[in-house]
Amino acid sequence: MRTVTILGITGSIGRTALRGISEFKDRIRIIAASCNSRTEEALSLCTEFGIPNLCITGNAKASDSHKNIRIWTSLSEMLNEVKADMVLNGIAGSPGLEASFQVMEAGSDLALANKESVVMGGNLLFDKARSCDVRIIPVDSEHSAIDELILDCGRKNVEKLVITASGGPFRNRPLEELDEITPEVAANHPTWSMGPKISIDSSTLANKGLEVIEAHYLFGFDADHIEVVIHPQSIVHSMVRTRSGQVYAQMSPPDMVFPIMRALLWPEIDRQVGKSLDFTNLDLTFRALDPVRFPFVPDAFECVRLEGSYPIVYNTANEVAVDRFRKGMIRYTQIHDMVRKTLDKDWSYSPSSLQDILDIQARVFSMMEG
Repeated sequence: MRTVTILGITGSIGRTALRGISEFKDRIRIIAASCNSRTEEALSLCTEFGIPNLCITGNAKASDSHKNIRIWTSLSEMLNEVKADMVLNGIAGSPGLEASFQVMEAGSDLALANKESVVMGGNLLFDKARSCDVRIIPVDSEHSAIDELILDCGRKNVEKLVITASGGPFRNRPLEELDEITPEVAANHPTWSMGPKISIDSSTLANKGLEVIEAHYLFGFDADHIEVVIHPQSIVHSMVRTRSGQVYAQMSPPDMVFPIMRALLWPEIDRQVGKSLDFTNLDLTFRALDPVRFPFVPDAFECVRLEGSYPIVYNTANEVAVDRFRKGMIRYTQIHDMVRKTLDKDWSYSPSSLQDILDIQARVFSMMEG
């Protein structure tokens, strides 16, 4: 029986994990969880799934009606005292970075759905994994697919990684109309069910830029050996080009339950997860990415080439800009304008510790608030 902790239990990743784990109760036992807010919802889920530990990382307080659940206020303490074989990090945004380091320091393997951990942590994250003798298993559907394809094809045989992008809800909207997009409209993704920030990132393709950077660090491919292609159906989650010129793809319905359960049950799933792909009346289309419509993607490739602190700045500046857009302080097209203006400064300094990363992040916050 594998023991699992879920960080971010009330989010889309956490809830999808619960759905998947409910089909594998003979293989997985959830021993702990965390939430930042929505405390009563988290407590209700803990009661429903028999989870005995909950860490509340925000300012919300727990009611006294859940006597069988131990409440923690320090995530690090809970991870160290309630040791799990595998921890699923489904925390949204940059707060997930510190949690990833805390998981590894506690000696647990890391099922990583928090792409910011890789983008901001970079090589330091994987150095930490090696020093703690733990594994990092990607949960993003694109990187889970690439991981599977590289294992099947052999790393030495893979020439290029091909990451697919739905293109979001505005891939066909005239460019002159983009300024009219409201936060409510941008948060409505046509394929995936996600939180508002991730949905907005998916509409600008900032999320795809993050995934390019993530793929670079996860798999060790440089910018010239990663490409992005628009694929609106979200059936092909990623592809690899082999040295012989063949292309191999991982295909499944757009449901995060498979990549989550693949990570939690690593290295082997012994029965079906989720729905089978139905090829009846299935049409798959692909087209080149328009860098004018989606400038975040070429920016991400530039960050991969420059490294230093550029990936940290890319992520942090985007978080600030999206927050301002959601609050109605800037227009939709100004999200990228703000990020590009921040990236245009000198960020060649390479961090050497987690504290360095946090300091750079704080510097970006300060600069953009000024």
